[in-house]
Amino acid sequence: MIATALLPTSGFRCAYVRIDDLRTIFTMTAPDLLQATRVRADGRAKFEWLVLPVLLGVICATLHLLAAGDVRWHDALDYRRVGIADGQWWRLVTGHLMHVNATHAALDVAGLLLVAWIFAREVDGKRQALALLIGAALVDVGLWFFHPEVERYVGLSGALHALFAAGAMGWLLSGSSSRPASSHPAAARTDATLRLRRVWGAALLIGLVAKLVLENAGDAFWLHAASVDVVTAAHRWGSAGGALYGIARVLTKRFGKRPGM
Repeated sequence: MIATALLPTSGFRCAYVRIDDLRTIFTMTAPDLLQATRVRADGRAKFEWLVLPVLLGVICATLHLLAAGDVRWHDALDYRRVGIADGQWWRLVTGHLMHVNATHAALDVAGLLLVAWIFAREVDGKRQALALLIGAALVDVGLWFFHPEVERYVGLSGALHALFAAGAMGWLLSGSSSRPASSHPAAARTDATLRLRRVWGAALLIGLVAKLVLENAGDAFWLHAASVDVVTAAHRWGSAGGALYGIARVLTKRFGKRPGM
């Protein structure tokens, strides 16, 4: 018996949880539950998820220290609309690596490490790079064409939202196929684990949408508590880019093209 249908789409199985599977889910041991998100333990892949976040963290920290000692680094590298209009295209990239202050940089890097760890199994190093690049590109496009009032932007949060959305979408659509459910105990346990991942993916995406709605309305308490002027439009565009990338990955895997995407 089906409790709820979360994502009925043509060509894919619905993301759902069967009531009959709840007993299996709630009787899982800790290792069973961690199987849904654990990092692969095959040599280099075990820590592959950590490489890009650490590299970006080092770059962001270095640029912040340089800018703290000489404001000309901000003048040269921030996303600034006037500079981009004058042909300084590198600002579309470097703006995401600059930060207002040390707290801003620390929060972005910590968030990147946390999100990369959560989705380490679903989004490896290559996919992290793609999600972050697509998110950053969509943030740039969105701010340039749809938010001309944004004269200056710095920070990694827009691209970070893309990584989160890509990972959550990957969880929601994980295991989507037309194969029938197996009655074998091990296979049934795996199916239940996949359904649990889909439920978590749906919950995370719902939470992300709620966050974006609150930010857009100006009712999010964290905006008022922040020590910087948050460009919430960057979060929305980054999230859209990550969600699109997550959907594209599933579609690509579904039709057997570019399995490493």
